[in-house]
Amino acid sequence: MPDAGPRGTAHPITLTDGTSTRTREVTPDDLGPIQALHRRCSQGSRALRYHTGKPELSPAGWRLLSDPERGTTLVTTTAECRDRIIAMTNVMRTDRPGVGEFAVLVEDEWQSKGLGTALAAHAADVARRDGHHTLTAAVAAVNIPMLHVLESLDVPPIRTPGPVLDVHIPLSQSP
Repeated sequence: MPDAGPRGTAHPITLTDGTSTRTREVTPDDLGPIQALHRRCSQGSRALRYHTGKPELSPAGWRLLSDPERGTTLVTTTAECRDRIIAMTNVMRTDRPGVGEFAVLVEDEWQSKGLGTALAAHAADVARRDGHHTLTAAVAAVNIPMLHVLESLDVPPIRTPGPVLDVHIPLSQSP
């Protein structure tokens, strides 16, 4: 499995338990490991990511997420085991100029180690690079861990009640 995606080198992230990871852009060869990631995730984790419990990506879903014209998909592995994807992050274009859509799926055993928060920060950098001034995320109201992750991006207070929250994250310019 390559260490770098189409635009350059992998982004290192160190988790709270000291584990080193590498995040890079997806390549066409990643479909199998991404499907394996989906199968290892609990139905609950998949439901919180997709709002359904689907066990894997459909061919159409894969084409959408792997098409650089539609946005940027990142995959994360540990530094030691680069053939097992432990997270997938998406920053996809929307029909609104300058607005990207953010989503992340982290394998259950890798949750609560700071990975989601680090991937959200990296996704914000990727979004800025891609010309976005705002990220949106559709988050289940019961997905408290994801709401905490988004707080790290300085999300304005969410006032819309409902089962799925439409979160808007203004992106400040990088220092």
